[in-house]
Amino acid sequence: MKVLVIGATGYIGAAVAERLAGGGHEVVALVRDPAGSGLTGDVRRGDLREPESLIGAVTPDVDAVIHAASPTGDERVDVAAVRALISTGKPLVYTSGVWVLGRTGEPATEEAPVDPLPLVGYRPAVERIVLDGGGFVIRPGIVHGYGRGIPALLTVQAAEYGLGRYVHAGGPPPVWPAVHVADLADLYPLVLERARPGDLFHAVAEEGVPVSTIAEAAARAAGTPCARAVPWPVEQAAEVFGRPFADALALSQRVSGARARRELGWAPSRPGIVEDLAAGATEDALSEIGAGGTP
Repeated sequence: MKVLVIGATGYIGAAVAERLAGGGHEVVALVRDPAGSGLTGDVRRGDLREPESLIGAVTPDVDAVIHAASPTGDERVDVAAVRALISTGKPLVYTSGVWVLGRTGEPATEEAPVDPLPLVGYRPAVERIVLDGGGFVIRPGIVHGYGRGIPALLTVQAAEYGLGRYVHAGGPPPVWPAVHVADLADLYPLVLERARPGDLFHAVAEEGVPVSTIAEAAARAAGTPCARAVPWPVEQAAEVFGRPFADALALSQRVSGARARRELGWAPSRPGIVEDLAAGATEDALSEIGAGGTP
């Protein structure tokens, strides 16, 4: 297939483009600045804030579209963008995230009701437009891998403060559903090849990993004198990250990725989040906020 990837230079989008190319698919990269993207091959200009540019990029030779770009934060813009993409008639895979589910106890399936955090408050509406239009939605868990993504923030924090810290809003330490970015990328071609229009899948390899354990691994990766983790009150974290993102980091979720395994044959095999963090952060983790690494 010839697949247009929106956000092909981002954390998730770059992994998806590489996986598609490795599987024999032809990748068309859609970016805001083709000349400055550093990409080769078929690179086209498009901007989520300009719906007509998206429609123009989906030429007749394109077989499918993957939207892996970070949301703009403007509901009108993001809704207009997905409506434009649906209007092309090409299969669309939209990247959402598990934060639309809110706090969960038992592992949440795709049938669970949504209860989105304010940070992703309008994202369920975008999902519904995609699904009602015959597209597909993938909800990744907390994405990690290659020293990037939100979990690498914990390594940054550990290096700065000399011990591991995790955002905590009281009660038991939160747990995070997680997925390696390479395992996540494996799911996209499977959805295009095997899923039915209107399907929704959770991309979760680990249903719920204690964030305290993740923070301890981050402390070891940072080489701190004390490889332990302590809770960081959400009010204090909000002074660094802002309240909406701090609340998201404190969110406790267990999410099931069984449907993708059962129906599509998805088989995540990369290191889990704790093992992966042992390699340490190779990029400035703060750059991943809003760069396609937010669930």
